[in-house]
Amino acid sequence: MEKKNDTRKENIQKLLLRLELWFAPVLIIVPIGASLFFLWDWYARGFSTGSSVYDGELLIGLLLLAGNLVFDVQFLRSVRMLKKKL
Repeated sequence: MEKKNDTRKENIQKLLLRLELWFAPVLIIVPIGASLFFLWDWYARGFSTGSSVYDGELLIGLLLLAGNLVFDVQFLRSVRMLKKKL
């Protein structure tokens, strides 16, 4: 009975890892794309025309990019470690 529960837990962990691996590109690409959109919007409308109205886009873009990079590195590291363990 104990062995059956262990194999069931292993299968569940493998399925969860597979799900994380499928969603990892979405979790990484979408925030980076959004931050790059905000940065491009600031550059095209604010910096190139000399307007300081679009400085909020710069701040949002940099915050999204920095936050995403900080958490994505840890997320990818943990997924890689879990993949090696299983």
